[in-house]
Amino acid sequence: MILNLLRSIFSYFLLGIVLLFIGLPCLLMTLFPARWRYDNKFFFWLSHIFYVAAIKTAMIPVTVVGKENIPSEPVIIAANHQSSLDIPLIGSLLDGYPHVWLAKTELTNTPLSPILRRMAVLIDMSSPQKGLKSLMQAINLVDGKKRHLIIFPEGGRDIEGNRVREFFAGFVILAKRIKRPVVPIMIFDAYKVYPPGSFLVHRYPVKVVVGKPFHMREGEGTEEFRDRVYEWFVKQVNSES
Repeated sequence: MILNLLRSIFSYFLLGIVLLFIGLPCLLMTLFPARWRYDNKFFFWLSHIFYVAAIKTAMIPVTVVGKENIPSEPVIIAANHQSSLDIPLIGSLLDGYPHVWLAKTELTNTPLSPILRRMAVLIDMSSPQKGLKSLMQAINLVDGKKRHLIIFPEGGRDIEGNRVREFFAGFVILAKRIKRPVVPIMIFDAYKVYPPGSFLVHRYPVKVVVGKPFHMREGEGTEEFRDRVYEWFVKQVNSES
């Protein structure tokens, strides 16, 4: 217990240094006009360093399988969500490629709020109308642009274990409108490293599996495509159990 506490304090100390020297410049660059900040190569290069450094500060072993499945063209990335660690885990796979996150409005109460308000689309799930409006904002930001779009189809974190909850169909609507493939990413055991509400950073190995892109088939319906992508996640869970 004492050893884990000391390790966690050291981890937070290292993360503080990363935030000071990398996070602060990134925050300043979010003040740029929209036509610059969403494609700023220097910003996303710094972001990539931040993602990698944030994982390093946690001092955990991470195994990535299938990173080559992320193409060099813009896609929609759909991932399960277990922990705040998911953000750098996914971001580190993009190698500085411009990207836009879809995040819940509840995250505006976190330290990431200033950056999220400028670089992410905040999804308001309080009503279908507001949710659709948020999706349209995301479409306007990425359609015809070389920017990945990252979404958590479960709609929030699941800390109950390595499983996937029912998916919302938002990512299918996006795929239809901007005609992009969906790249699935399954994260295992991140919830064990940094559980919500816990100060301690636990040392557990984390595995990240990147699947091949899913393309909508001709005549395929919204629910059919959603279920096909969802089944990929279920298959990954079953293969690890």
